[in-house]
Amino acid sequence: MSDLCELEKLINDCLIEINAASREKYDSDKAERTAALFLLAQMKLSLAIEDIELQWKLSKNEIERIQSEKYFEIKNNNTTDKKITESAMSNLVCKDPDVVKIKNDAAKNECEFKKWNYLLGVLKDSHIYFRNITKNKTWAE
Repeated sequence: MSDLCELEKLINDCLIEINAASREKYDSDKAERTAALFLLAQMKLSLAIEDIELQWKLSKNEIERIQSEKYFEIKNNNTTDKKITESAMSNLVCKDPDVVKIKNDAAKNECEFKKWNYLLGVLKDSHIYFRNITKNKTWAE
């Protein structure tokens, strides 16, 4: 958890710098250090994304496990002489509260994974932006 707090602080520092660059001319001497800050954030976020992606994929596997479990539970608990069709069985499994919950959890994990991936792209673009500020100084000299 402390790694995530450290990452959030680092991302906040990046936001402060990009906000400053959007409001006024950014110091080209400071831009190189800021580019390094964004690079560091990318590296740390990449490590965090690995864990987030794993949670998402594990939750997808858990959906299949729970659905299979519920399928056989419903099939074995059918005490009527009437046979349940596969379509009805599928619908019964899909509306089971445990299945609904795990699917919702998986959807949240997927959204979190995508959010952090989008942020990784923004950090990359920002790193390039600040590196270009440094290059502009060199070209002007």
